[in-house]
Amino acid sequence: MGEAVRVTALDTKGTRIAAHTYCTAFGTPAGGLRTTRGRALVSPILIGGRPLGVESNGVFTDANTRPIPGGRLWPEAAGTWMLMHAVYVAGGGHPSEFDPGGPASSARSFAQQVSLKAHWVALGQPQKAAQPGTSNHGWAIAVDCPAARAQAWLMSHCGEYGWSHDEGARVGEPWHFRYIGAPAGLLRRLQRDPLAGYTATERRWIAEYDRLVTQNANPARRSVLRRVMTLQRKRLFKAAQDPAGWTPTRKRRYASLLERTR
Repeated sequence: MGEAVRVTALDTKGTRIAAHTYCTAFGTPAGGLRTTRGRALVSPILIGGRPLGVESNGVFTDANTRPIPGGRLWPEAAGTWMLMHAVYVAGGGHPSEFDPGGPASSARSFAQQVSLKAHWVALGQPQKAAQPGTSNHGWAIAVDCPAARAQAWLMSHCGEYGWSHDEGARVGEPWHFRYIGAPAGLLRRLQRDPLAGYTATERRWIAEYDRLVTQNANPARRSVLRRVMTLQRKRLFKAAQDPAGWTPTRKRRYASLLERTR
């Protein structure tokens, strides 16, 4: 049984334009699925017998998600997304093309899901949004990527990193990609060390810069770090013109520095 939930649609000025009651009932996987006001307490998506995504749909903390440029994702999904991001940038793509389309285009809170559902219900197109509490965005394992070039790259390569466009293709959304589980070898690589192969100085710069960004602290020091990382990025670009070219490690180092200095 689902619960009847009253949602109100607002226009861009915050004026109430419609209100609708809908049921939060959704499919129950084997073993049952506990719900609290429409929110699932355990992800119903299992890979290798384990839930994939955050433990409670639409509820995010610093412990159960990690930042990506322009959004947040479940840590495993975030790690694989950032690997794709690095490869895309090293191949000539602009970093911003990989960004989610907006603040609710990666991890999407339960309140944001309710608001989005109300918006589409008010427009007579309820199928345009998932039932609140069931969205893969709510599990923090989906990204809406609006840039056409990045979409094309993802459709060709995302499967190598455990991502899929299957859901987006089914609903006619070229921008929608979801995480379905990366190969074991790739996960082992992420667990070992995301900065493997970086110089000690690069690791120190990146760790300090990321910490200051997270804390929104010391803009003067962040400026200094961006300047030295920019110089190092240029040195890497020059070094890549030698016979060894763009080795995988050089690509990752360059992409990491570019992301922080763009």
